[in-house]
Formats: sequence, structure tokens, C-alpha cells
Amino acid sequence: MMQIDLRSDFVARPTKAMVAAMTRAAEIPGGFGPREDPTVSRLEELAASILGKEDALFMPTCMMANQVAIHLRCRPGDVFVTEAESHVVTSESSAASALSGAMPRLVPAKNGVLDAEFLDAALMDGDAQRSRPALLILENTHVRSGGRVVSVADMKQASDLARGRGIDVHLDGARVFNAATALCCPAADLAALADTVSFNLNKGLGAPLGAILAGSRDAIAEAVRVRQMFGGGWRPAGIPAAAGVVAMETMVERLGEDHRTAKQLATGLSAIEGIGADPSTTETNIVLARAHSVAPDRLVARLATQGVLVLPFGAGIRLVTHHEITQDAVERTLAAVRTVLAGVKRDL
Repeated sequence: MMQIDLRSDFVARPTKAMVAAMTRAAEIPGGFGPREDPTVSRLEELAASILGKEDALFMPTCMMANQVAIHLRCRPGDVFVTEAESHVVTSESSAASALSGAMPRLVPAKNGVLDAEFLDAALMDGDAQRSRPALLILENTHVRSGGRVVSVADMKQASDLARGRGIDVHLDGARVFNAATALCCPAADLAALADTVSFNLNKGLGAPLGAILAGSRDAIAEAVRVRQMFGGGWRPAGIPAAAGVVAMETMVERLGEDHRTAKQLATGLSAIEGIGADPSTTETNIVLARAHSVAPDRLVARLATQGVLVLPFGAGIRLVTHHEITQDAVERTLAAVRTVLAGVKRDL
């Protein structure tokens, strides 16, 4: 029985078209300089064009892209303004403090939407005793809320507040194409509300690895140096870049399928006794669920014995759909949950 892996969308294997493109790229000379590889250049030009930015840079990870963006704006002792459950705060090992000497200033938010009143206060300029805010970081989709989408209007309100004070905006858009798909707008509309944008190639888009940082020509020129300083000056990188090109050309338009699969999964879970899930809050490809009578770790372990891998997530579990999650996989997952919860009920 084939395992169903719903822990994240980065576990999805590259498509056959990506593998073929990587094989072809292996035959192309990569060049020596940090921006000399023709396949990497093609990927960067494509990403910049799609996002409506002047330039883009291929990165090993989206975390590195985020950290380079922070380093471009923040001097040691500066603060970046974001919300308490943003990825740069919860999941990046305090890298901004370690690498750039920057500290977060946290703003309350609901499902990734920053509270405007608190944000306005957080963006006030520093003085002799208070740190200077140097950057606002937005996140869309918002991972900790279960892939919820921040609207264009809410993003614009936050962006306008920052830019009105001369503070740049960075969009952590790890799944920005999922957000754009859910909002029925081009990703460039979201990117326009930030000075720099990062996104993953290996999450919803299915490439084996890699990310992009996009922004102005000057910002990306400096980002090349910072990427090298952070240990990310990889080359030759044409082979993974080839998969990234295919990902951008072929996988963006199909993201709605993952959203529909996630909605089916959430709807099915909501109908099972002993577990709660809310289809109305499943806006993209992430499903959050909470069992009523079994701890998350125990539920995860029991589902693994049924060939279904999910992630413990706070008080519940997280399930993420991707291009390898078919209708059959949804049905098998729901059957596994029923089996596990029936076993838990017998044990009580």
C-alpha cells in the first residue's frame, strides 16, 4: 500500500516534466559567476516578470530569502514589524537576530490580518531609547492559521501605513500563488504591495527545492552579496533551476485543484464523529483538524500505521494537499481516520 504523505506540500515529488528538464539542464554548461548560469537566469527572469518586479534571485530556501530581505533593510538594533505567529518568528530559528541583529516587534493579528491600530503604533519612529522600525513583514498565505488568505484590501492597508512612514515592506509569500489563486487575482497584484517578495518553488509548485526573492534591481544586486555571505551562493544551480522553470510554467494554474481537494478533505473530516474540521476556513491547501478524545501525537502515530502521514500542529493536526494527493488519497485518508478513531473509542 502506497503511503499518503500530507505533512506538507514540499514532500511532493517533482513531475515527469521537471525530471526531464533537469536531465536536459545537466547537459548545459553552468558558467562560473554567481549569475552566469543560463537556466538560472531564465528562472529569475520568469519569476520577476510574473511578479511584476525588476529582478529576482534564485535561493536555496524561502527562509534564506526572508532573511536576506531582512538584512537588506535592518541594521543591528533595528526592529522589523510583523505578527506573533508569522513564519519568520515561529519557524526561522531567530535567524534575524543572529544574522542581522534585528528584533521583531509583534502586532496582534487574526488569520494573518494585522490589527491596524496596533500596527500604526508599532510603526512609530524610534528615538534615543526605542529601536527604529526598518521593515514591515506580511505573510500570505498565513501558515499558522491553516493557509488562510489575507485580502488585497487588508494587505494594502498595512502596506500603505508602512510606506507612508518611509518603511519598506517584505512579503513572505511562501505560498503566494495559492493566495492569488484563492483571491482570483494575479500574484503580481499582491507583489505590488511589497518592495520585496519571497516564495517557495518546492511547496505548492512541486519543484524539488528552491525559492525566489524578487524586488528592485538595486535590492537584488545587493541580495546577491548577502546570499553569498549567508552561505547560499550555490552554483552550478541550473539543474534545480530547470525544475523551477517548469514549476512556474505548469503548476500555478493547477493550484485550484489542491484547494478543492483540501476542501473535500475538510468536509469529510467534519462528518466523522470524534474529530473537528471547518471547511469554511479551509481557503487554500491546508486543513487543520482537532480530535476530541486523542492527543495529536497519538493520532499522528496511529494514522502512520494506516499509511497516512500528517503533522501534529498545536492542539490538533495539519494536512496539506499537493499535486500527488488524488481523490483516492482523500478517501483513503478519511477511511484511515475513521479506523483510528474507532479504535480509540474502543480503548476508552
